Amino acid sequence: MGSTGTNNFGEKQGKGFALTALILGLLTGIAVYGITEFWLDEIENTRLPLAVLFFITTAAAATLLLASASQMIRAAIFGIIIAAILTIPNYFMTVTVDDQQNLHFFPPNFWFLLGMPLSAYLMTTLAKASLDEGIPPPYRAIFIHGITLPLISSGAKIFALLALLLLFAWAALLKSMDVLFFHNLFQEPWFILPFIGAVGGLSIALMRAQQSVLGALRFILLLFSRIIMPIMAIFSLTFIFVLIANGPGEILAKGFTDDFFLGQASAIILFISFFAMLVFNGVYQNGEGGPPPAWLRIATIITIASFPLYAGLAAYGLWVRIGEYGLTPPRIFGFAISTLAFIYSFVCISGLITELNWRGKRWMPLVAKLNPLMAITWIAVLFSLATPIANTWAMSAKSQEKLLLSGNISVDDFDFGYLKFELGDYGDQALNRLAENTTHPDALAIRAGVERARAATSSWEYRKATEKSTEENDSAVTLPSGEEEPAPESMQLDLNPADNPDRADEDAATDSDPQ
Repeated sequence: MGSTGTNNFGEKQGKGFALTALILGLLTGIAVYGITEFWLDEIENTRLPLAVLFFITTAAAATLLLASASQMIRAAIFGIIIAAILTIPNYFMTVTVDDQQNLHFFPPNFWFLLGMPLSAYLMTTLAKASLDEGIPPPYRAIFIHGITLPLISSGAKIFALLALLLLFAWAALLKSMDVLFFHNLFQEPWFILPFIGAVGGLSIALMRAQQSVLGALRFILLLFSRIIMPIMAIFSLTFIFVLIANGPGEILAKGFTDDFFLGQASAIILFISFFAMLVFNGVYQNGEGGPPPAWLRIATIITIASFPLYAGLAAYGLWVRIGEYGLTPPRIFGFAISTLAFIYSFVCISGLITELNWRGKRWMPLVAKLNPLMAITWIAVLFSLATPIANTWAMSAKSQEKLLLSGNISVDDFDFGYLKFELGDYGDQALNRLAENTTHPDALAIRAGVERARAATSSWEYRKATEKSTEENDSAVTLPSGEEEPAPESMQLDLNPADNPDRADEDAATDSDPQ
C-alpha cells in the first residue's frame, strides 16, 4: 500500500506552490477582516455575511488541500463548488444568530461542530481522488486521500498555532524591553487575521511536501488499527454475552431518557460503533490486498458482525423514545445518525458474505465498492438535516402538536412553552392551530396552555406559571352541598403561630421585662 499510495498522493509540488499558498492564505485573511469589520459589525441581520465568510474560508482551504502545481485552476473550481454546496446549510443554520428566533440550538451546534467538517472532509476526499484518478475514482485513491488529508490539515493547524505562539512570545519579549509598537500591532485584527491566513496557507503547502512524514503517520494509524481490532472483538463478545444474560431492558430504560443527544447509553453505543468502523477501515485499507493473518481476520469478523446489534439498539431505543414523547431536533439528528450507522453495518455484512469464499484472493471486495456510496449518503443526509429539506424545527413542532391532539400525552403534561421558546415560528404556528382547535375534548385546557405560553416572556417564566396553575388546580376542593365555604386564608391567619422562629425571642423578652 505504501509505495502506491505515496506515488498517487505525493506528486512533486512546483517551486511556486508554497508562495501561491501563502498569498492565497493572506488574501483570505484580508477578506475575513474586511467582512467582519465593514459588513458583519455594521448590520443587524448577520446571516448573509456569515455565509459569505464561511464560503471564502472553505473555498480557500479546500483549494489548498486539492491543489498542486499543475492543477491549481481545477482545484480552485472544485474548491469553489464544495464551498458553494456548503453555503446553503451554513446560511440556513445561522438563523439562530438572531436572539429573537427562539430556536433550539442543537441543529446549528451539531452542524458547525460535526456536520460541516465531516461533509467538507468527505467531499474534499472524493474531489481529490477524482482530480488524480478521474471520475469515478478508484477506492484505493479515496482511501489514501481519506487518511492523508486529515493529517495535512491537522499538521497545518499545529504549524499555524506554533507560529502564532511564537509571534506573541516575540511581542512579549519586545514589550519587556519597552518596545510597545509590535505588541500593539499584534493586537490589531487587520494584522493578525491576514497573518493567520498566510501562515495557514503556507503550512498546508509545507505539510503536503512532507511525504515521508505523512507516510510514517499513515503507517502508525494503520498499525494502531491492527493492534486495537482484537481488543474490539473481545469487547464485542463481552457485550453480546451480557446482553444475552441480562437482556436489553436496562439499556433501553437508562440509555434513552436524556435528550442531550440520544442518552448516555445510546451515545456510548454509537461511539463504539463508529470507532469500530474506523478501525475496521484501517484494517481493510485500500481494498486491493489479500486477507490479513487469521488472528486479525477472525477478530475483524467478530467485530463487524456486532455492528448491526450496536446500531440497531441505538436506533430502536430512540424510535421508542420518539413514539412516546414525539420528535425534537436532538432526537431527529440522533435517529438519523444511528440509522446511518445501521445502514453501514450492512456494508460490513456484505463483506462478511464474501468470507464464504475463504480462499479468495481479495478480502471483502464489496466493501471497497460500497464505501464511496456510503460517503455520498452521509453527505446527502447531513446536508438535508441542515437545510429546509429536513427542517428539524418544523418537523418537531408538527410532531409535538400531533402528540397532544392524538391523546398520547395529557394536556397537563404537555410543554406548550417548548413550542414557543425552542421551535421559533414553527412552534408559534403550532400554537395558533392548537388555540383554534374546538373538536378536542380538552380544547379549553389546550387553549389555556397556549395562552399561558404566549403570556410568558421566557421558558423559565412559563414553567413558573405552569407550576402555579397546577398548584391552584390541586388546591381546589369541591364542597359538600350545604357546607359553607371557609373564610379567606387572610382572615384565618394566626398572627403569632407556635412554629414562628421569632416567637421564642419575643417570649424570652416578655419574661425578662419588669412588671
